[in-house]
Parts: sequence; structure tokens; C-alpha cells
Amino acid sequence: MNIPTTGIMGAVCGDIIGLPYELRADRTKDYDFPLKLTDFSDDTILTIAIAHWLLGERTEEKLRENLLEYSLRFRHKNVWGKGYQAWFESGGTLDRTGVASNGAAMRVTAIGYASDDLQEVMRLAEMSARITHNSDEAARGAKAVAAAVQMARRGYSKNDIQSCIETLTGYDLHRKMEDIRPNYHFEILCDRCVPESIICWLQSDTYEQAVRNAVSMGGDADTMAAIAGGIAASTPGMEIPSELSRPCFDLLPQDFQEIATNPLFNL
Repeated sequence: MNIPTTGIMGAVCGDIIGLPYELRADRTKDYDFPLKLTDFSDDTILTIAIAHWLLGERTEEKLRENLLEYSLRFRHKNVWGKGYQAWFESGGTLDRTGVASNGAAMRVTAIGYASDDLQEVMRLAEMSARITHNSDEAARGAKAVAAAVQMARRGYSKNDIQSCIETLTGYDLHRKMEDIRPNYHFEILCDRCVPESIICWLQSDTYEQAVRNAVSMGGDADTMAAIAGGIAASTPGMEIPSELSRPCFDLLPQDFQEIATNPLFNL
């Protein structure tokens, strides 16, 4: 089986690279920290759940079923936020109105591959967010990430993508990482995490630099690296190095591997 170096593996590898550094605030301007590729988290599980959904019937009901199925399958993993876990333990009946956390944005990389129509991509991203994170903030974050992936894979320049996302969301993507990093801390709200993750991609030249940038912020490392990595791997010339993609791929269950290698999600 060929190991993908583009597509949703960008988010998967980012999650795996960032996971050991979550909550540890390991900031370093030189991005000089060891890679510890040992496990995946909810970012990967739900990225795959959404990718699986996109390969079939793209209805809200089917998406809800997929999110519940994958979450319950891995309920034993100590990776779930308390609110989201309460939702899937309730069978998806818990009211999540007003939830604005980054779980809606961390899992949408595959949606950027779902259509060449940007409006359709944003429609799917908003649908995916509001099932579990029913707020304008969460929907905004999901649409921003999915749109960045879609535009990057279609060859738009970083400047064009930056301008589009700023217009779409009101995010300020002109800030510099060096100015953000000293006072940044762990954040789960989309408006305080997604823009910074996109900036980590904008201010990078390679896939590894994008995810190291994200981890170096000292925030929600796996989620920020999954977002930055998902956009990076969709960017021509920023493919995942095989020495990163292969060990991360090997950590995945076989059905995850089959979804990750589906032609829909690879350039």
C-alpha cells in the first residue's frame, strides 16, 4: 500500500506529532524538539470519521451516525473533551448550542477535498460543525480550515488564501508568530486557535516546519498541528516527508489506512 504524502494524512501526522506536547507549553523559536510518533488522538479519529462520511451519503443524519460510531469505538482512549464525550455518550442527543471549541475545526481537512466548489465546501464544513459545536464561532473555524485546504490544493497562492479567509471570517492573519508566541497559551476556542494555526502554515515553507511552528506556540499542540499540517499537505510543494508519513501511517488501524489512501483525499 502506497503511503500518502498529501491529503488527510497531513492532519493525521500533525495530530500524532503534536500529541506528546499538548498541555506542556514547549515553546521554542528554533522548533528544536524531538519527534515522538507514538499514538493518535480524537483529531485523527474524527478526521477519518468525516472522510468516511464524504465517501458515502453526505447527509446530516449519516454524519451524525459516523461521528457517534467512531467516537464510541474509541471511547476508551483518554483523548476526549468532557463536553464532546458527554455528547457521544448521550447518543448524540445532548444539546451543544453555543459550543465554540476547536473540535469543529480540527477534523475538517477531508472536506477541503470534497468539492471544487468553494461554496459547497463551506456548506459541508458548517454542517459538520453544527452537529456537535452549534455556534457561529465553531462554524467559522471549520469553514476557514476547509476553505484553506480547498484553495491550497487548487493552487491558489498563500496571499490569495490569506485574503479570502480574512474576508470570510474576520480573522487577522497578518500577525507574526514571533509576536504571538511569547504570550500565547492553551486555547480551545476556535477564534483563539484556528487563526494562529493558519498563521503557522502561512509562515512556513515545508510540511515539517508548519507542524513544528504549531507545536512551538505552546497551545493545543495536537489540534493546532493537525490544522496547520492538514493545510500544508494540501499545498503543492509542501508534501509530508516519507520519514514522517510512514511511521504515522503505520500507527493507524487498517480501515483508517484504506480511507487515508482513497484517491479523493490525495492530490
